[in-house]
Amino acid sequence: MFVRSLSLKDFRCFGSLGVDFSPRVNVLYGENGSGKTNILEAIFTLCIGRSQRGATDTALVRVGTQGYRLEGEIETGGLLQEAEIAYQEGRRRRVRLNASEVKQAELFDRFCIVSSGPEDSNILSGGPSVRRLFLDLYLSQLSRSYLSDLSEYRRALSQKNAALKKEMDPTPFDPLVIEFGSRIIRRRGRFLSKLEQEAVQHYMAISEGESLQISYQPSVQCDAACNDQESIERAFDEALRENTYKESVLRTAVVGPHRDEISFSIGGLPARTHGSQGQWRTAAVALKLAVYELLAQKRKLRPVLLLDEIFAELDARRVSKLTELFDGTGQLFLTTAGEPPMQLPNDSRRFRLEDNQVKEIS
Repeated sequence: MFVRSLSLKDFRCFGSLGVDFSPRVNVLYGENGSGKTNILEAIFTLCIGRSQRGATDTALVRVGTQGYRLEGEIETGGLLQEAEIAYQEGRRRRVRLNASEVKQAELFDRFCIVSSGPEDSNILSGGPSVRRLFLDLYLSQLSRSYLSDLSEYRRALSQKNAALKKEMDPTPFDPLVIEFGSRIIRRRGRFLSKLEQEAVQHYMAISEGESLQISYQPSVQCDAACNDQESIERAFDEALRENTYKESVLRTAVVGPHRDEISFSIGGLPARTHGSQGQWRTAAVALKLAVYELLAQKRKLRPVLLLDEIFAELDARRVSKLTELFDGTGQLFLTTAGEPPMQLPNDSRRFRLEDNQVKEIS
């Protein structure tokens, strides 16, 4: 699939903008703060209805305005589709496909996109919520049922937490928390097992032999792969019983996939405490390339790939190894303050960002 065009109004730093893209490689040049990342964020939001950086709709609105609008043409499976995302303060976000209003979940079904940027180092160095967001964002593109289970789990969890805060009996909500939470844990375990196989290879290729390990640590005890649904449900039920008093004191649920963790090790040492900026960045890119491969295999299409200043904090050797991995990708967006360290195809397009405007470079 590829994004053929994008037009936006009052999104981040841009008042009004329209751009046509190459189906192959698109390079966005500009100084820091020129809006390169905002263009990538607009593309990502157009494709699946949310920012890859976790920003709220309010944060996406240009300062001094009350809403934003994104429109674009996206080609997938030989079909050209018109997508629109519109938000107005005080109202819910509106999503349209081919002029018909749809739910956001429909975008996850239709389109597929992977983003890698400086913020991804937080997957290795940040808190658990960053890693859970990473899982949810890409597993939802991989599986519509995961997105549905996640929505149902959050609804049941919200109801349980509301009961705990009011000092009411929360146990009527536990069966739903267990049912949907166990499905999430099982899918996360299977996904991370496959992701590790791909990511380890990419990381070793970029770093020339350095090792990367990924370990899933669900808040509910299960086997290493978390494959058996019934076993997870039994363990979940037992954990809830063991933490009944703790939850009543804290007035919040402490067991479930909202408390899951993923640990990363580089060279046998914990990445969060012992990794360097370059190692975090390399591992983050390896993870996103692995996600790209898994999505391409499952969805039978090549996702759009957004690469935001990915060469920063990487030495020349790692940059060279990394660029060798781009040959098998589909549409690629690359931001840089200088010349990209790679040979661009003849059908690539180059854009200069300056004064909140985008101009194509011939």
